[in-house]
Amino acid sequence: MNKKFAVIILTMLAVGCSTIPDKIEVPEGTALVSYETAASQADTVKGQTARWGGVIAKVENKAESTLLEVVYYPLRSYGRPVSADESIGRFRVYVQGFMDPMVYKVGRSMTFTGEFVGIEEGLVGEHKYMFPTLQSSAYYLWKEVSEVDISSVHVWPYDYWYGWYPRPYYRGVYIRGSHHAPLPSGSSTKPKPVKVER
Repeated sequence: MNKKFAVIILTMLAVGCSTIPDKIEVPEGTALVSYETAASQADTVKGQTARWGGVIAKVENKAESTLLEVVYYPLRSYGRPVSADESIGRFRVYVQGFMDPMVYKVGRSMTFTGEFVGIEEGLVGEHKYMFPTLQSSAYYLWKEVSEVDISSVHVWPYDYWYGWYPRPYYRGVYIRGSHHAPLPSGSSTKPKPVKVER
């Protein structure tokens, strides 16, 4: 009985962690254009829906909208950008209205859904760059996760033959931070393989 209960709890936790936030959810069956396809076949997928994410590199408030430059990272099953050392590129996204740079800070992780509107030419430092660009319909700012070291977590182990042990043992738990340091403005933006942390 206890074993079945533990399995049920673990399953519920797994399902909860894989749910995409309502703000960036799209109707079931919606075909999402990938970053790679948009960058290489812009004319054929212009106007299609996309859901991209990454780390904020620049925030520029305009008269009626905000332009964000984002270092692209692939998304986890629940929509959060994967933490990685390298990226295959950057993209621009236009968001209606004002976005406070003190809230939407350089280095924070965000995910956007919206319409792919084409390629825009711009600069990264002094390097000319072609940005796949979205007109955002929704976005999600992910909470920052600080590195935590818990060295004495109580765990009540279960034994198949004897059930729960009467005394807990201790196991270290480590949560790696998801915060990305801002990339230097002159850093290379040539496509590179993405290293994905599992």
